[in-house]
Amino acid sequence: MADIYVIYGRQDEGRTEKLVELLSRRWTVWWDRLVKQRFIDEMNAELAAARSALVLWSAASNTKDTVIDEVRLAQQHNVKIICASLDGSGPAYGFGGYATVDLSSWNEREDHEAFSRLFNRLTANLPPTKRSRRPPDIANGRLPLPSVFLSVSSFETQLVPHGAVKALALARAPTLLVSAWDLVKRRKPDALIDALNEYKDTGGFILLDSGNYEASRLAAKRWTTSDFEEVLGTVPFDWAFCFDKPKTRLPSKASRLADGIIENTKRDQAMTGAPVLPVIHVPRLKSGGYKAELIPTVTRLVAETLHPPMIGIPERELGAGIRQRVATMQAVRRELDRLSFYQPIHLLGTGNPWTVGILASAGADCFDGLEWCRTVVDHETDRLNHFQHFDLFTDQTRFADLAIASQALDDPGVEFAGKVAFHNIDYFKRFNVKLREMAKEDRLESFVTSRLGKAATEMLLRLNPEVFKT
Repeated sequence: MADIYVIYGRQDEGRTEKLVELLSRRWTVWWDRLVKQRFIDEMNAELAAARSALVLWSAASNTKDTVIDEVRLAQQHNVKIICASLDGSGPAYGFGGYATVDLSSWNEREDHEAFSRLFNRLTANLPPTKRSRRPPDIANGRLPLPSVFLSVSSFETQLVPHGAVKALALARAPTLLVSAWDLVKRRKPDALIDALNEYKDTGGFILLDSGNYEASRLAAKRWTTSDFEEVLGTVPFDWAFCFDKPKTRLPSKASRLADGIIENTKRDQAMTGAPVLPVIHVPRLKSGGYKAELIPTVTRLVAETLHPPMIGIPERELGAGIRQRVATMQAVRRELDRLSFYQPIHLLGTGNPWTVGILASAGADCFDGLEWCRTVVDHETDRLNHFQHFDLFTDQTRFADLAIASQALDDPGVEFAGKVAFHNIDYFKRFNVKLREMAKEDRLESFVTSRLGKAATEMLLRLNPEVFKT
């Protein structure tokens, strides 16, 4: 039994095929291309059993006897009928009583307003029976999902920013996040900008952060939208997070929070032709922590209005511990399932491999973190260790997949920090590949549990049984 039976005219097969493809992501859909033997018998049986019928009217279909006969048959079977027009034409004579969604402006994308109207009409009558699925990539194929961006900053890291970017370029790391804080003219960013251009020449994807992380940690008052605007106009990047420092105390109502975030994003978008991504922030609690329960609704409201390529959420605002953070991320994904399109989510400040795997399983798509230039990763256990402990893991570096990592180990011209950087980049490149492979196979849960120790795995299963099933 199909959720949706599609009735259309043969002349509209191309547009109908794309529509069926998108609808099939959220419902089971039957149309006549699925006929195995006898059309009349199978059509009658499928239509009688369908939960709804979607009729696609057009100048061609509204005069077709076969289309009109199918609609009448749906009426006889008391199947719920939902109508749409592919070209703005009205329905056939006798069916004008059905409200019709106009798809004449539809560009065949799931985030188009016309498709969203049809999706909402269908959802009102028949809630989706499938969850929205993460696409394999976004940004015209340049950004595979899920992905970990290796972050670069001058704040409390072991590598100067331009040195970190050069290492990432040499290793051909596919993604990096750089802070606007280090790119204003008063910080003399020429070496960093040159390194970013070199990195971009390798095909790498650059995500620009607003600089508010460093400004807040350093309690710097001299950091404004003017600084951010200066950077937007002078440095290379692909996407940028908006300047997310609120001017006043954050409201406690979801709609007002969303309005402020939308306003900030539009303000910054006017400064550049590259996509600017919204960042969700919610009020702090007097007792500590954040009003995480507001995040799902705020995220949906922002996505509905802006349809951004990605939305950023600081991981720390999801909750106090991993259990609450998983629960909040799941709630975000459930709320976003109400949309006609898949909305990618980036968690800011998430670079721990364990946490990345756990929150990817809960529905997050992209991550960034400074761990790769603050710690050293044990390739065998996926655990982070003190940067100075690198000497304990050099045997792993000698057998690295990344040739430059093993070469740097014995090169006296490469400083200690550089050797550690290549060791970590080698790890995260392989981690990214494996993460995506397991996501594609829908096996992220086993990807996580295979990396945790027995005690941690058992605890995780008890804390979040709905995500991590045995």
